[in-house]
Amino acid sequence: MYHTFRKNVDAEHRCFIKENTNIKINISNIIPGTTKFMGVYNLAKRSYAKYDYVKIASYMFLEQYPKREKKEATGVMYNKYMTLLHEELKSGGVDIKLPHCWYRWGDIVVEHCIPYVQWNHKSLDYTTVTWRGERFDYDVKDETISLIKKNLEYFLSNHLGLESHETAKDEVYKGAPYQFQNEYRKLRETLDILCKNNPYSNIHQPISTLFESAMEVFPKEFKRINSQKDEFIAVFRLVLDSNESQKDLFDVSEFFWFFFCYYLRVDKKGHENIPTETLAIWNEKIPWETSKFEHIMENYAQKFNKHDHNDPAIDTLIKRGKIRDQKIDDLISKLFGDEDHSKKIPEGGNQND
Repeated sequence: MYHTFRKNVDAEHRCFIKENTNIKINISNIIPGTTKFMGVYNLAKRSYAKYDYVKIASYMFLEQYPKREKKEATGVMYNKYMTLLHEELKSGGVDIKLPHCWYRWGDIVVEHCIPYVQWNHKSLDYTTVTWRGERFDYDVKDETISLIKKNLEYFLSNHLGLESHETAKDEVYKGAPYQFQNEYRKLRETLDILCKNNPYSNIHQPISTLFESAMEVFPKEFKRINSQKDEFIAVFRLVLDSNESQKDLFDVSEFFWFFFCYYLRVDKKGHENIPTETLAIWNEKIPWETSKFEHIMENYAQKFNKHDHNDPAIDTLIKRGKIRDQKIDDLISKLFGDEDHSKKIPEGGNQND
């Protein structure tokens, strides 16, 4: 398990600091998480303003990971290492100022704030990360760099192999600011597994239990999206009670999660060291995403409303969706008249193709 440093300083720790304030320490044999390792932080505090430690840590990881795994580092592993490192060092008083936020797949580094790293998006769900630029030297005797190296060794030793992504994500999610994130993660991952390989014929009860457990701890800090949350709850229950496919349940749950994460990353607990300009752009995106979410919920309500449901929320979504559809039809009529304009435009293109 990746170590978690304690903020409380016991008597042994204070004694260690007093004895070692003016000497250099060889930390190669000091185990992360121990009292003596905490003492080394006090030496590192004197040096962390001298270097760009985010850049150095990135370079060290992207140099060592391919050597260990015999392949390029994935975006998942780079993100997990950097965010864990940041939190571990910060708990000991060394803040490397990592620009990061909580988003769809956990705590992540904000890409455009790290210009020396190349993100290679191989597919929608697979990204590799490589070093952009030339090799550079750094002071291996610097106390903070020594701590980074020690953390890297510990991380690579504990998060390699087939399960490395999952074990690293487990460690990161221990630091999630809201319980809801961990509870909803159980629902997402269960539905994802069921979509790929469904060995069960009756999934209603286990999925319902996971769903209700997550929504019970929806954070009060996000009260401004309570109405959207309630719409999602109504739609998800409709899909579940209608015995729709696991894929439909997964799609609905993912859509709400992505929507929630637009608000999560701008929440005061959801980001750190992010430029003001970036936060402004993220906030500007929220009204559009909120409108899109509401429209999609309306579409889902109409699509899956196949039986009597007795849910006023679903009725409201359906009525709202029909009103929106009528407005679109009216607009098309104004533009093209009452004739069948679809015959004028070839399928898949326009008259100028």
